[in-house]
Amino acid sequence: MKGLLLLAALIAALAASGCAKKDHQAAAAVLKSAIEAKGAQFSDAFARRDVAAIGALYAADAEALPPGLAPVRGRLAIQDMWKGLLSMPVGRMQFTTLEVDGNGATAWESGRYTLMATNGSTMDQGKYIVIWKHGPDGWQLYRDMWSSDTPQGTPSPTTAHP
Repeated sequence: MKGLLLLAALIAALAASGCAKKDHQAAAAVLKSAIEAKGAQFSDAFARRDVAAIGALYAADAEALPPGLAPVRGRLAIQDMWKGLLSMPVGRMQFTTLEVDGNGATAWESGRYTLMATNGSTMDQGKYIVIWKHGPDGWQLYRDMWSSDTPQGTPSPTTAHP
């Protein structure tokens, strides 16, 4: 009898963990959709060169961790960083979200990016990791870190000499 009760308890626990896993997967899918929508907003603002709209996607206490530069702290400083990039002949930024997970307050995202020139050519490709923070304004970038797939020290086609 004890064996049957133990078996029943084990089956109930496994069923509950299966339901919890399905619930987590459903929540992660909803979260991924929300994060991808924010990425689309970023891409749209980038293509329009709207640094204020880009800045609004960052939390007031956000930090960007760009490659080869010191950390950039705060929404306004991050806006200025993007303003500098947008002064170059960049056209648009495309994101591909690979993974998202989190809870109601924070989330993390990893993915790939492609930076396109105004003439449509690919300027750069790389990877990123973002920590998102949820607050009164919804999901906002809290920590933003990315790096190029181009090895450092590799000459670009415009600087290479035969």
